[in-house]
Amino acid sequence: MAIPGRKRGTSASLFERIEGESTSYSRSSQIESLQVSIKRNLRNILNTRPGSSQSTLQLGVIDLNDATASSADFRKTIENAIQHCIEHFEPRVKHADVEAVSSEGYNPMDLNFHIVAHIDFNGLRDVVEFNMQLDNHHHYKVN
Repeated sequence: MAIPGRKRGTSASLFERIEGESTSYSRSSQIESLQVSIKRNLRNILNTRPGSSQSTLQLGVIDLNDATASSADFRKTIENAIQHCIEHFEPRVKHADVEAVSSEGYNPMDLNFHIVAHIDFNGLRDVVEFNMQLDNHHHYKVN
């Protein structure tokens, strides 16, 4: 039984649909809405620290102070932690490639990452690339 007024196959979250942010349903607008929604969710999950969510203790990325590996392994440890968090706590992303990038043109105190996310959601398949920074306040910013 269909719910009156509900359009199937939209890529917006429940709250976005309630707020009416997803009014256009062309394929390109669905993908764009999906990308915005995923980036918003990634900001939330990546800025959560493990143990701070009572329902999902593993949610989040390890604190930099907890990454006690050598400096050569440090970036790889963070890359793996970010990839694990994305793939396990953003269900619309089926696979993510995370790579630390050099800080040329960026604040040298920030860690920078390039992420390639393979999306498969409600029949929409796309590859999204974005940059992310971990600033000196330990907050991930998704661009």
